[in-house]
Formats: sequence, C-alpha cells, structure tokens
Amino acid sequence: MENTTFRVAQRDDYDGLVRWLIGMSQLPAQHCLHSWSGEDAGSLRGQLLEYWEDSELCYVMALQHGALVGAMGSEYDEELKRAWLHGPHAASKDWNHLARELFDRLLAELPVCIGQLDAYLNVDNGRGRRFYAKQGFKERGNLSYEFWLAPGDRVVSGERSCSLIGKEHEASFKQLYAALFPGAYYSAERLLRMLGQSHQVLVIAESREVLGFAVVSFEKSAFAGEIQFFGVRQDRRRQGYGKRLLLSAIDWLLDTAGVPRVTLNVGEELVHARSLYESVGFRQQFTGIGLSKTLNT
Repeated sequence: MENTTFRVAQRDDYDGLVRWLIGMSQLPAQHCLHSWSGEDAGSLRGQLLEYWEDSELCYVMALQHGALVGAMGSEYDEELKRAWLHGPHAASKDWNHLARELFDRLLAELPVCIGQLDAYLNVDNGRGRRFYAKQGFKERGNLSYEFWLAPGDRVVSGERSCSLIGKEHEASFKQLYAALFPGAYYSAERLLRMLGQSHQVLVIAESREVLGFAVVSFEKSAFAGEIQFFGVRQDRRRQGYGKRLLLSAIDWLLDTAGVPRVTLNVGEELVHARSLYESVGFRQQFTGIGLSKTLNT
C-alpha cells in the first residue's frame, strides 16, 4: 500500500476509469454486475456520468505513480436510503487490504442517510463474495439471471394488445403492485411519478381493473432498456397475459423509447418465468448473486 493515493473520481476521470473497469470485469472471477453488465465503453461512460451529474454516484480511485490500481463506486438514492455498490476492483497483490481501504473511503463519501447497502456479483467472483461476507453482508438465498434481447431476436406475434397505464388504472395498479412486489425498492407511487421520464407502465386491463402490468425503464444514456417489474393477477395466470405483456414491453422499448436492446433479471426460483422469457427471444448472459447489509444510521 506504499505510494498509494486515493481520491474521489471527477468528471474527467471517467474515460479512463470506464476502460479500466471493463478490462477488469472480463473475467467472471472479478466481475461485479453493478459495475459492468455488458455495455460498450461509450454507453457505460454515459450512464455513469448521468448518475454523477445527478449527484447519485460516487467512485473512489486508488492510484500508484499516477496509474489506476483500484476503484470502488456506488449509485445511491437518498429518498430510498439505499446504495448499490460497484466493485471492489483492485489490481494489487494485497487485494484484500486495498479493497477494504476503498470500501471504507467510499462509505465515508456516501450520504449519512444511507441505511442499506447492496452488491451484485457474478456468482463465480469468489474473492468478492468472501470480501463482502467479512464486511457483514448477507447473500440472498437464490441466484439471479441476467437476460438480454437484441432487436434481431424479437418475436413477431399478434399477441400484444396492451396499453399504457391511464389515470383510471392507477388505483388498481397500486393494489396489484403492492401484492406482487411488497419489498420492491420503488413504491407504486414513485413509479407513477416517474412515468414518461425514466419509466413507463404497460397494462392489460378490463375497464379500471388491472389484470397484469410490465414496468419498464429507459434511461437516455443506457445501453439497454429494462423490464424491471412484471406480473399478472393470480386468478388470470396461464391465460397468455404474461406473454402479451412481455411482447408489448419489448415493442415499446425498442420502437418508442428507441433503446438498442432489452434486459431483465429473474431469480432462479422462477423456472417457468425463465422459459417464458426465452420463448420471446431473451438469452441468458450472466448469473449473479445479490448481497446486502443494513447500516446503523
């Protein structure tokens, strides 16, 4: 650790930082899915700078003789009081020492209101998983799978017939969303406030009653749009609504939002859902493991 200096990354640092992060992430054994999930350098830089300009991102860098040897970052949301950690990434014989120093310095930079830390690593990143365990993080019980869909893989089908959520659907959507995703990081109210800015909701409805929905996100500089939340009312399952919602969400993201590809994440317990995603053109890219820690604030 001699001759190592640390500093918070500024705007002009992100070109070099992004290239370094992508290089570090190519091996599953050192891959953090919050840091890099397959973007090209331009897309990742644009996404990180968008967060940075909105004061929702911090990276701490470690340098030796002016060269980058370590970095750890975090997206954070003060309203949710949560932070999503990137890394730790370190190119050092004393990996654990450098990683711990980066972690401690990063925590000191985060807003004091943050009450929960989340990490998301490639399942094969054993060193990272052991590091987080030593810091008191708990692994979630199930693995999760990252899926991508490229425009050329979309399914041509007439099974869509969904619509954007209207005011008349909001009460029913809130009720169904709360029932299907009680612990979600976004509340239904917050999602509705973000409509047309970074999120959209597609629904299948009968009059005012929402039978199923798909929540999609489309950040302007991201390399992909994402289907974040997706569900059908229990008494209407196995009637083809799920596939119609997925196809409509894909169409909206590719054709209206203009994203270059679509992503989604699914837990290993949802075997039937994984089959459904593959049936509409998604292909598995990465397998991840989530970790979390509650802070005493």
